Amino acid sequence: MNLDNFKNTWQQQNSLNESAITINQSLLSETKVNTQMKELNNMKWARIIESVVFFFIIVLLGQYIAKNVSVSAPVISALILAVFAIIGLAGNIGQIVHISNIDYAKPISQLQKDIYRLCSHKLQLTKLLLMSAPFYMAYVFIGFDVLFEIDLFAHLEQHIVWFYSVSSLLLLIVTTYVLAKLNYTNIKAPWVKRTVAFIVGERLVTMAQFINNIDSTGS
Repeated sequence: MNLDNFKNTWQQQNSLNESAITINQSLLSETKVNTQMKELNNMKWARIIESVVFFFIIVLLGQYIAKNVSVSAPVISALILAVFAIIGLAGNIGQIVHISNIDYAKPISQLQKDIYRLCSHKLQLTKLLLMSAPFYMAYVFIGFDVLFEIDLFAHLEQHIVWFYSVSSLLLLIVTTYVLAKLNYTNIKAPWVKRTVAFIVGERLVTMAQFINNIDSTGS
């Protein structure tokens, strides 16, 4: 075999290797997209079920308010919970729209950005719903009225009312502070990383770290 033959053989082999790598990368990309589609489809059904639950909660609370029109602790509690239920319903519908608008024909990098925006939206929605925590007494007041037909607030001593008021205010301050810190720009903090991963999964954590690295490199 002379030198020219050796070069031709080498170039042919190199072309075959490049073709094989291209095919493998295409298969890998296709597999990733299929996995994403399956996960997003499951997520969409979860959001649909949650939307139905929130819708029935809104209907039940609306019926309760219409039946008990008055300025009382249970009715005010029902109004507060109805507001959060409407936020939950609207947010879940937004999630369904986001998922439906994802174009799987886009490049993987663009698809990942769309999924990141979807996960960020889910994080914001969860933060809004967690803002109901300081209003925990609303669940208690309406629960007592529905289950036992007792207006608990009317039977509370004044110092107990102050205790619950102060504890709710402190919980509101703490919740607001914690949720303000809970975003992808603080993802390096271990507690933020663990909490975000618990709410929306490891995917957002990985993407957030990637985007933070890009931002820090760009700046």
